[in-house]
Amino acid sequence: MPTIPFFKHATLREIIVTRLCCAADVVVILCCAGYLVARYPEVGLHWSWLIVALLAGYFLADLFSGLVHWVVDTWLDEGMLGRGIAITREHHTHPSHVLLYGFLDQASLGAAPGAVVVGGAATVTALFPASALTYALMIVWFVIATCMLFGMGFHNLAHRPVRPLPLRVAQRLHLVCSPEHHWRHHGDHTIRYCVINGWANYPCDRFRLWSRLERLVTATTGRAPRADDAEWQHKLNGAGIVVGSPRPNG
Repeated sequence: MPTIPFFKHATLREIIVTRLCCAADVVVILCCAGYLVARYPEVGLHWSWLIVALLAGYFLADLFSGLVHWVVDTWLDEGMLGRGIAITREHHTHPSHVLLYGFLDQASLGAAPGAVVVGGAATVTALFPASALTYALMIVWFVIATCMLFGMGFHNLAHRPVRPLPLRVAQRLHLVCSPEHHWRHHGDHTIRYCVINGWANYPCDRFRLWSRLERLVTATTGRAPRADDAEWQHKLNGAGIVVGSPRPNG
């Protein structure tokens, strides 16, 4: 394993952008938390519904991570999002390199859409009078925003060569995405996109959601999903081995 991954060095602009994306998501998390603390006395949501909201948020966070992962892997390139996309593409040829980047280098890919989407949803929710429903929704937004900030951290746990016992137990209980579950994605880039806990992968892969979405986008726009993926991977991989199956064009 090399000590320096291919895109380790970032420009000042890239550093600023990644920090701002993460900071925006942190603001959303804190605002959601503030709402939950301030509104709890008047709402008094029963603990059983709190658990339901937390579990719903954890599932939807996994689904949202899959959607972001699918968009990044399938339709974006370095010309659109620069170094962040380059790091994700490097991961397909050199999976272990993902462990060599700093937290903020990777967190922005999940934090940015988390801040925009969840931030908007939380703002709309806060505009309504406080109720059990708005409180439960705010729990969901809080969990999603938090998980998206640490989304790559969840993903990286599936790539760690040494896993302590508590982590292995959590992965066996499907509380965190396990290596056995996630590595299917590296063999077939049309499945197992959800990387928080993997719960959403089961319905998504059962109904072939990502493949069908790709066909829909191609049919309506004419764009092929990651048309240069195989070429890019061959170019980057010094050993000339493509990790995972190349996408079909069309």
